[in-house]
Amino acid sequence: MQQTINIIWFRRDLRLVDNAALYHALKGEDPVIPIFIFDTNILDKLEDKTDRRVAFIHAALSEMQEELTTLGSSLEIYYSTPKQAFETLIKKYKIGSIFTNHDYEQYAIDRDIEIADLLQKNNATIHTFKDQVIFEKDEVVKDDGKPY
Repeated sequence: MQQTINIIWFRRDLRLVDNAALYHALKGEDPVIPIFIFDTNILDKLEDKTDRRVAFIHAALSEMQEELTTLGSSLEIYYSTPKQAFETLIKKYKIGSIFTNHDYEQYAIDRDIEIADLLQKNNATIHTFKDQVIFEKDEVVKDDGKPY
C-alpha cells in the first residue's frame, strides 16, 4: 500500500525559514515533498521571456534546492498549469494534504479554488496560511466592522 505524503507548495514564499505553510506541513507525521510550479498560465503571457522576475525565481529555487539537499530532501519542479501539475502528482503519490501560503490576487484565488476542488475529488485537502502579511485584509477594521 502506498504511503500517504503531504506536499508543501512554494509559490511567492521561496524560503525555508519563517514559512508558515512549511512549519505546519512538517508538524504532521507523513513525509513532506516540496514542490514549485512554473505556472504556464502566467509565463506564457510574458512578453520578455528573459524577464528578471523569472531569473530571480530560478536563482531562489537553486539556493533552496541546495539547502534541501543538505537536509536530505529535494524540490520537485513542474513547468505546466497548476491543475496539470497536481493531476500528475495525484497519479504519482497518495496525497493527504497540500500546504501553502495565502495568495491574494484574483488569479491566485481562482487557481486555489480549482486546485481545492481537484484535491477534494481525490480525497486530499489544501491548507493555506497567512504568511506574506502582518494583517489579513479582514483583520484591520473600523468600529463598524467594515474594512478601511
